[in-house]
Amino acid sequence: MPRPTSAATEGSRLPPAESEKHLYLIDLSGYVFRAYHAIAPLSSSKGEPTHAVLGTVNMLQKVVNEKKPHMLAVAMDSKGRTFRHDLDARYKSHRPPPPPDLGQQMARCEEIVRAYNIPVYQVNGMEADDLIAAVVQRALGEGFDVVIVSSDKDLMQLVRDEDSRVVMWDSMRDRVYGPAEVASKWGVPPSKLRDLLALVGDTSDNIPGVPGIGPKTAGDLIRAYGSVEGIYANLDKITKAKLKESLTLHEADARVSYELVGLKSDMDVAWDAAHLRYGEPNKEELRRLFTELEFSRLLDPFKATTPKVRSFSCVLETRELEAFALRARAAGRLGIEIDRTAPEPTRGAIVGLSVSSGPGEGLYIPISHRYLGVPKQLAWAEVTRVLGPLLEDPLITKVGHDLKSAEVLLRRFGTQVGGPVFDTMLAAYLLDPEPANGLKEVAQRELGIELVTYEDSQSKQRGMQVPFEQIEVERAAQFAAARVELACVLAESFASRIDTQGLGPLMHDVELPLSRVLAEMEAAGVLVDVPRLEAIGKRVEVLLLELEAKAKAVAGRDFSVRSRDQLEKILFDELGLPVLKRTPKGGRSTDASVLEELAEQHELPRVICEYREIDKLKGTYIEALPRAVNPETGRIHTRFDQAMAATGRLSSRDPNLQNIPVRTELGREIRSAFIAPPGSVIMSADYSQVELRLLAHLSGDPELIEAFQTGEDIHVRTASLVFDVPKAEVTREMRNRAKTINFGVIYGMGDSALAKQTGVTRPEAARFIEAYFTRYAGVRAFMEQTIEKARSGEAVRTLLGRRRFLPNLHSANRGLRMEAERVAKNTPIQGTAADLMKVAMVKLGTHPVAPDVRMVLTVHDELVFEVPARDVEKVAAHVKEEMQAAMKLEVPLVVDVGWGESWTAA
Repeated sequence: MPRPTSAATEGSRLPPAESEKHLYLIDLSGYVFRAYHAIAPLSSSKGEPTHAVLGTVNMLQKVVNEKKPHMLAVAMDSKGRTFRHDLDARYKSHRPPPPPDLGQQMARCEEIVRAYNIPVYQVNGMEADDLIAAVVQRALGEGFDVVIVSSDKDLMQLVRDEDSRVVMWDSMRDRVYGPAEVASKWGVPPSKLRDLLALVGDTSDNIPGVPGIGPKTAGDLIRAYGSVEGIYANLDKITKAKLKESLTLHEADARVSYELVGLKSDMDVAWDAAHLRYGEPNKEELRRLFTELEFSRLLDPFKATTPKVRSFSCVLETRELEAFALRARAAGRLGIEIDRTAPEPTRGAIVGLSVSSGPGEGLYIPISHRYLGVPKQLAWAEVTRVLGPLLEDPLITKVGHDLKSAEVLLRRFGTQVGGPVFDTMLAAYLLDPEPANGLKEVAQRELGIELVTYEDSQSKQRGMQVPFEQIEVERAAQFAAARVELACVLAESFASRIDTQGLGPLMHDVELPLSRVLAEMEAAGVLVDVPRLEAIGKRVEVLLLELEAKAKAVAGRDFSVRSRDQLEKILFDELGLPVLKRTPKGGRSTDASVLEELAEQHELPRVICEYREIDKLKGTYIEALPRAVNPETGRIHTRFDQAMAATGRLSSRDPNLQNIPVRTELGREIRSAFIAPPGSVIMSADYSQVELRLLAHLSGDPELIEAFQTGEDIHVRTASLVFDVPKAEVTREMRNRAKTINFGVIYGMGDSALAKQTGVTRPEAARFIEAYFTRYAGVRAFMEQTIEKARSGEAVRTLLGRRRFLPNLHSANRGLRMEAERVAKNTPIQGTAADLMKVAMVKLGTHPVAPDVRMVLTVHDELVFEVPARDVEKVAAHVKEEMQAAMKLEVPLVVDVGWGESWTAA
């Protein structure tokens, strides 16, 4: 058999684009593996590894965009054993388990292939190479030629000696292998490649071959004797003693290697030429995937997901509004956005209403624009006559971005929102809680659309801004109607993603119903005793003057207590106290943590700490709360942010009512100003040790579970275990330290912080923590598993599936990495506690137990109600029962309920 030469190679080529007689068959598993090792590691901002995915996507786009295949399919390996493992136990036995990020990227690549609408061949127990061999044989039998997209040498066996009906294309190097190219590369024709590979072996798959024989020697032997079988039939003719010895000793290896490298082409595979015909990709799904993976360059062809024609117009006639109402009813959808004169929905007037029946349409209905020459606008009564039935219809989905604000505002003007809702702000928040979720940011992030707001168009100079109600209605429509149309586009994109990513129950059963409960709470507001706050303010003024005088006396001279620079000079230059921390600009810090530590060495820092705390409460609450009272209702209407905290916690603003301290005397005094109207009381219901109970459930630790199931004092039990003393001998100090450890574990507290809080040395604190994890081994395992899963690219999730991405787990910055680990440990606990509270709020807010019961506040693990005094005991029992049954855990939930004339008394 003569050795082929390069002169014999004419150069195989790929078929012309869109050739109807060719099937392109991609070795997907091989490409992902190759890209994983060939491309430098790359991750998204969420920490998801993406380099192998990016390499594979580039390959797919090259195939699809450049070659435009008429027929296309991919083959993938399956998990588990194959027939080769049964042939030889050594097969791939030396391979370590694949890195977690390789498996994760393989799964992502499969998602992308399916989004391209490419058929996938994958059979349990079979490798991709065998599937490709079987499909090639079937394709040839059906009269089609095949292009194998791969660089795998084993697949070169499928190239035919006599024609170019099968070629292999290495798309990364853009090389085509036909019969001549295979022969040139290996020195034997494709039909003899199996024999050559059997002799050479393959270290990557642990195929033994014959030691000492490389491709050149194997080629010489095959050209001389034809095959492995021919070589062993002619062993006596081999003159090289060492080669002959190796072949003789390893004959069994050579023969089993021949079976291992062969491709199983005789299996039955599905064949449907029509199904294999390549059509169009799912552009919306690819856009979603590329957005999640942050493949910005690849997004350009998919950004045009909004309709090409986006129509924004102004509605001034009833007949136009009625025509729209018919379209919305037919679509089963009503997009809504409201422009108002005040930032708070509980104040001001409606300027205009924007509506849409779906992507491509946005209508602006001006209500109260005022400028010279303004056209006649529709009256609010006429607008609600036409749109009111749509807003209340139980069969029409209301769509918007921050629907809660719209609902609060509409309720003020006598219009109720009923039926299903879909809030794109909440959907964006659930999909990723970290970035900003304003409509402008979400439109840019998700659609690549730059939303120009009216504020963007305004001059930044003081006094130059023209109120929205004073601009032309036609111009207003371009800003306002664009927002509602974008919300409808986003809703279509988000709806399927929410469900496919396992967030559907959290969205539809918790967040959307909660939005309505919060709307009721915001509309109701809370009653505050303003004269009482004024009286507290007067006492605080006197106290601050006393503290100011005391600070000057302790310092030994006059200075401005509020001046950071003067205080810095006194503390460090005049009193000679140690510098503990620097500011970002290099100055000597005088922040609260520094002053608290310096207070152990000198009285001045202690006095300043007390002054600052009281002064802050004075400005934030005592003076600000009276100004926040709504003159129309006489109540304070805070705004609850549902899409702000990454943990899932609710927050409040304008004013923030969640940070009023409960452990200080002044904080309790401020809370005492929150009262109920005559005939009612304030009721407080608070989950007891909820995060520790959730830790017990999530970790499954038997010690923690038993403690809560038996009603034992968990801090005494922890002290007994950590300090190794009988429970009866646990002192108050031991219990307090154990309490600090118990709650510190939830927040990832280290030995330094524990030492500081408990007053022990750092080594002693480290021993406490180690003793804790030794006794509560289930907690340690839970924490470690949570971090490991997060490192492998999984999001950290709560019991209800709320997720949080932690990209800094891979950061080279140790501080950022340690903080991400702390958050990973805490998120399942704190996030589940947030979910629990939301579930309880939905249960209690959707079906009040008695008339005139109002849920008015939520503060972390506490709910605050206004309750008619006559019903208080019945309501208390109902609230306690519902809150304790909000989640079924391995340990009981306990709720403490109290009531009184004020929040403090409750």
